[in-house]
Amino acid sequence: MEKRIFDVSWKTLWRIFVMVVFALALFAAREVLVILLLAIIISSALYEPVAYLERKKIPRLLSILTIFLVGAGILGLVLYALVPIASIQLKYLLTNIDSLKLPLLDFLGSSEAVAQLDQAISNFLSGIFSGGEGLNWFSSLMGNIIFASIVLILSFYLTLSRDGVERFIRAVFPANQEDYAVDLFIRTRKKLSRWLSGQLIISFIVGSLVFVGLLAVGLDYALVLAILAAVLELIPYVGPITVGIIAFLVILPQSLTTAFLVVLIFFVIQQIENHVLSPFVMSRAIGIDPVAIVIAMLAGTQIAGFVGIILAVPVTIILQEVVEDWAARKKKPTAND
Repeated sequence: MEKRIFDVSWKTLWRIFVMVVFALALFAAREVLVILLLAIIISSALYEPVAYLERKKIPRLLSILTIFLVGAGILGLVLYALVPIASIQLKYLLTNIDSLKLPLLDFLGSSEAVAQLDQAISNFLSGIFSGGEGLNWFSSLMGNIIFASIVLILSFYLTLSRDGVERFIRAVFPANQEDYAVDLFIRTRKKLSRWLSGQLIISFIVGSLVFVGLLAVGLDYALVLAILAAVLELIPYVGPITVGIIAFLVILPQSLTTAFLVVLIFFVIQQIENHVLSPFVMSRAIGIDPVAIVIAMLAGTQIAGFVGIILAVPVTIILQEVVEDWAARKKKPTAND
């Protein structure tokens, strides 16, 4: 009896050791895991559109290429239209920065806090355009481009391989759990496709709100900025914030009052998206309570920042499926019942 207790204790210690080593390995490879997760999410979200095109007798490879090329084309058109505008406005901003600071300081009033703000603006601008900061910014940009490229390439090949993710799941899960894991993935994949559809709806609505708001204050390039907001909205919550900053810089040389009005418009749009639009559409698309979606995105932001926002909804979908399965198993009558 004592020997049996000793054996069980060693088995328990060994399992704990294996789990700790596995957790450390996951932590060490967290960047690779993030890339893999993002690629699986994109591949899963594209599954239904690709399947639809295949049902229309379009080959799978051509279907995937069409979707990727259309997405790249839309992004390219937006950048093509926006970069010249941004370049002109940035040159104007740098040339007239001193004259722009004066109205801002007058608007805020004169005090010690204003003097500190003036110094902060000067330090910020000198830091941005110094050699070291510029190099860091360029390195960060290149790193993000490489990261995004790897994710897109991996998602392309996962989508191209009809059952690539399923084979991967069967390879990493124990034999007695692989069927359930694959079934869980298939159900999650369907919800991810609906999630993508919901995100496209949100993008269209946010772009329309941005266009109407900027048009109302008489801002030039309202249509271009609205399209940019819609495209960036495919990454949750990024669209209004990014375009709001750009619109503020565009209008600032013309009117300080209008610039602050633009900030107010984007603040209102952001609140509508956060508390009304996104929770409502997503709850209808994937059947998750709106409060749970908001909490998941807040938690994702705190845990992993920008990547956490992207992963929040997909991870919530998986957790929802697991919890529902667990609840269903509890309700099933057992042999003793």
